[in-house]
Amino acid sequence: MSKCYPADDVLAVAVKNIAVPGGHRNVQSIPHEKQRSSKIHALTSLRFFAALYVVIFHALVIPSFLTGISQDGPLGRFLGLGYVSVSFFFLLSGYILGVVYLRHESQVSLKTFYWARFARVYPLFFLTLVLDTPNLFLIKLAVYGLTGGLLRTAIRFAANVVMLQAWIPAWRGIDNPNWSLSVETIFYLVFPFLGVALWKLRGLRLWILGVAIFVCGQVLVFLVAPRINFESAMFLPLLHLSTFAIGILLARWQTLRMHQRVEGRGSKRLIRSLFLALAVVSFAAVVYFSTTAMKTNLFDGLLAPIFVIVIWSFSDSDWLPARLLSVRWLVVLGESSFALYLIHFPVLHLFQHLGWHHIVALFPVYLGVNIGLSVLSFYYFEAPMRRWIIRRSGVVRAKETLEMASNAQ
Repeated sequence: MSKCYPADDVLAVAVKNIAVPGGHRNVQSIPHEKQRSSKIHALTSLRFFAALYVVIFHALVIPSFLTGISQDGPLGRFLGLGYVSVSFFFLLSGYILGVVYLRHESQVSLKTFYWARFARVYPLFFLTLVLDTPNLFLIKLAVYGLTGGLLRTAIRFAANVVMLQAWIPAWRGIDNPNWSLSVETIFYLVFPFLGVALWKLRGLRLWILGVAIFVCGQVLVFLVAPRINFESAMFLPLLHLSTFAIGILLARWQTLRMHQRVEGRGSKRLIRSLFLALAVVSFAAVVYFSTTAMKTNLFDGLLAPIFVIVIWSFSDSDWLPARLLSVRWLVVLGESSFALYLIHFPVLHLFQHLGWHHIVALFPVYLGVNIGLSVLSFYYFEAPMRRWIIRRSGVVRAKETLEMASNAQ
């Protein structure tokens, strides 16, 4: 009979395994069960459902397949909140990066970290940017003619290449979901400094600062949003920084707990179940009141406490719901979720140009094409490009396993 290991034991093994690419360090001394669960596969699978939520959200709010669904009805309200998945990604990114890079409470190697992040994110970002640029050019061509269309398209393309699209909404328009990578770029730039500072916290101070960061972050959004352009308030990177920081603090709290002896595992899993039920009920309430809720705050991390509960709950790889999400095919889809998030917009534009977006029966085909392309992208483009860039960069040992890297976009 296999043994059961609590989430903190799993995190401890994850820390040990990801110290060396491939997780080969001290493998002989780690029980097989711990090796299997050390990557916390359920969190990887959750990324797929979060990305799929975004894909369906865009099919609802952009004139396409799902325009027949009333956005005022229960289903419409639920699907209309698909944008909150991005805040989940931001919080999970801080959590994973904290687990991977801050475990020794030491300085983060800037060269290793920045190259690892560039290798994981930029190749697919640039490819989808190129693929979706013709759509913008055709739009500008119809309005401004050849010269004006080329000029305006070139300016937006250049702004996206250097990750400025989240700072100035007018520079968006090419594969719009990639605005979140502009935000993540800021996270990556500050993580070696912010992360190390937050990782020094422990005990009550950690909890107090976590609550303070969340409250101050939401107050800042509430105060700033009415004074600037609505789109600017939703996409401005600095307004999302608190969500990323909370993810780091969650990783710190769990790392501290892994040094404690854990008793009563059954009761702790019951507590996880109760908290997850509370998170589900809370989200249902948000869906019900979403028409009156502050949309900018929802966009900018208001649901962070719910996401903390979800990540904490599913980090226990022996908890039944986590085991159900750890099947291989779901993990594969989770690994490919970054591609699903970026690829679906160029595919949507292609379907629109072909006139297929009016055919509701083709919506499953649209989803299948996106999911299939995302899996192919991960294994035959993203993973090879990541390995090639890491080798060329001279960073011999990147700390991120491929799955951990896919979780931390």
